[in-house]
Amino acid sequence: MNLKKTLAVVAMGGSLLTAATVQAEDTFVSIGSNPVGNTAYQWAAGISDLVNRNVEGVKMTAEGTKGYVANVRLMLDGQIEAGFSNSKLAYEAYKGEGDYAGTKPGQIVSWISIAPIVQHVVVLESSGIKALTDLKDKRIGIGQPGGTSMLDAEILMQTIGLKPGEDFKDFRVKLPQMVDMLSDGQIDALVWNGSIPLPPIIKLKSQRDVRILPIPSDVSKAIQAKYGAYTSGNLPANTYAEQPEEIASYRLGNVLLIRADVPEEIVYQATKVVMENLDHMAGVHPAWKRVSSATVLGGFQAPLHPGALRYYREAGVPGIEEFAARTAQ
Repeated sequence: MNLKKTLAVVAMGGSLLTAATVQAEDTFVSIGSNPVGNTAYQWAAGISDLVNRNVEGVKMTAEGTKGYVANVRLMLDGQIEAGFSNSKLAYEAYKGEGDYAGTKPGQIVSWISIAPIVQHVVVLESSGIKALTDLKDKRIGIGQPGGTSMLDAEILMQTIGLKPGEDFKDFRVKLPQMVDMLSDGQIDALVWNGSIPLPPIIKLKSQRDVRILPIPSDVSKAIQAKYGAYTSGNLPANTYAEQPEEIASYRLGNVLLIRADVPEEIVYQATKVVMENLDHMAGVHPAWKRVSSATVLGGFQAPLHPGALRYYREAGVPGIEEFAARTAQ
């Protein structure tokens, strides 16, 4: 953590002042996102800009990272103060369970819930791939190590009975690189679970004719039954150009987390400025159009940071007292 105060001892006329002067430095808060240029990085940069312009005593920065899995680990290691992740990893990190078994519980708590991420399976229109069953023996991009999208893709492929290296050739790279590879014919499909609309997919659709494959309900229901963090929800119509109908899919909670030891007043002020400037954040990325007081608790199973809880109570967020009671220690 980079939270510190400096004690200045001033010498005057050969003697020390008996009353030490305490000079408080800015509190530094780094927000882990994902690779620079991807959606969460845009969000982190937008939040940092808002906070730095409106909250005194804090220096907030957006940090490009390998993704949501890496963010939680960086927070647990004290290298960043906040970070985007998903609802499954958030709860495991708070409890010190699952992927974070053996870590001290309670280090990472809830802050702001963003619009859910939606699973995409994208191919070129000219490929002839029209269903998930057509992915066998194909070259498929599934996301970079350290990101939850790669784990989500692995779960999807396992659910439809395809093993990497045996039933398909897997490419573990970032979304912008996957988009370029798909456009150039180096891969046949890409799988990515992200906040809509995805800028690299917008770019791809402006250059090539693409198809987003539907995920059958039996597949999404099987995933939800095995992994409780996933929820139902399709890709809405008109998310992308020339996509007049919704596309069957499923979702995962998309959340912003923060370390419990970040000062309460800093988190209160930062929460206030973000939630009272949602129109500005919607200009940063369209996903923030779907963020409101009615959605800000969505997907969370771990307690809120006291600073966030304080603001949400003042703002009258629906269900805040029930949430606080349900997640209380």
